[in-house]
Amino acid sequence: MLYPCNTLSSSADQQLLENYKKILKTNQLGRLISLEGIEEDAQRAVFFDDDKKLLWLDNKDRPCFRVLAEGLKFSWGSSSDYWEYPKKDFGTKGESITVAKLRRICWFEVWGIMDNLQMLRTDTKYEVSLELKMKQEAYGWQVPVQCYFVTPFSDLKIDNKNFDTEIPKDNEWKRMILGNFTVPSHPTIDEDDMIIFLLRQNEGRWKSGLVVRNLIIRAVDN
Repeated sequence: MLYPCNTLSSSADQQLLENYKKILKTNQLGRLISLEGIEEDAQRAVFFDDDKKLLWLDNKDRPCFRVLAEGLKFSWGSSSDYWEYPKKDFGTKGESITVAKLRRICWFEVWGIMDNLQMLRTDTKYEVSLELKMKQEAYGWQVPVQCYFVTPFSDLKIDNKNFDTEIPKDNEWKRMILGNFTVPSHPTIDEDDMIIFLLRQNEGRWKSGLVVRNLIIRAVDN
């Protein structure tokens, strides 16, 4: 059952948290957050894993996830000369999250993982995308970015992403699809299994203007 974000009661919140505890198999959860203006027909999400990830259920009660920018890795990510991490609006309910904003860099890499794959719904197709945007003043993205993507349920996929054409310089969030996979009916999942992606572009040209919000793992219809 879905609970509209603007009518959630304290008892409904508690029931939602109990559902999320069962999926994540932990009591160590953060606060609930509205996804209004972010995901259609979704229940409120919950922070987990030190508030670096979000879990929510879609309108078919399928678990979906976001790995926030704080849970991703960036080349020279700890240096303020190259990256900054401001708070930005998230949805239409006054929420905000930390994003990763590129100042300028030559050797560009972004990578991340999603583990605990036992939480995924079996017999379900998932799409993995990176949510990002390009500032109007962006430059240096003429050379394609190499994309590597692999899961326990799919082979390694390598392709090129043309940021210049795939991400318009309109300062609007876009979802760049990295790949997809289907969880089988009776999957064999080890604790070390994970979804892995890597974006890399190191031809030596200075690049700037990219903002990364999160990695999205969401269930989709076949």
